[in-house]
Amino acid sequence: MSTSKAMQVNAQQRRYRVLQAVLAGASERQIAEQEGVARSLINRDKKKVLSDLAKEHIGLADEVRSVQMERYNQIMLRWWQRAMSGDKEATDVILRVMKEINVINGVIPDKPLISFNQLNVGTEFITFNIEANDDTTEANNDISETEVISETRTGYILEQ
Repeated sequence: MSTSKAMQVNAQQRRYRVLQAVLAGASERQIAEQEGVARSLINRDKKKVLSDLAKEHIGLADEVRSVQMERYNQIMLRWWQRAMSGDKEATDVILRVMKEINVINGVIPDKPLISFNQLNVGTEFITFNIEANDDTTEANNDISETEVISETRTGYILEQ
């Protein structure tokens, strides 16, 4: 057997060991330590073996999807008229079935389409100076309006 062929066979055997370890609940880090390879290689191996299995069983998945769709259609036929006449229970059944149909047909994504990243901003210090704190003092109408600060700067707020 040639060296490149032997390397391919070894890689394929490692991928299936990785798959078995993943199915047993091991983390990528644990598998990498067990195999004596980098974690990134384990990640690539896992993706490759799962992709290969998916390609191999795509016909079976389509058959299962077809059977499930027929079952869902039968349920929908039984409950549809009641749901259309306002029956709450029937409406709930129809909505659950429709959600399942969307899931098996890939209409509902497995990952969010939009993600938000939270950014925490820290400040070194903020100083407030209160000149008077006497509730009995008459309101002074000579208070000037504060300026709007259009953007954040570093340093003291009063320094502009």
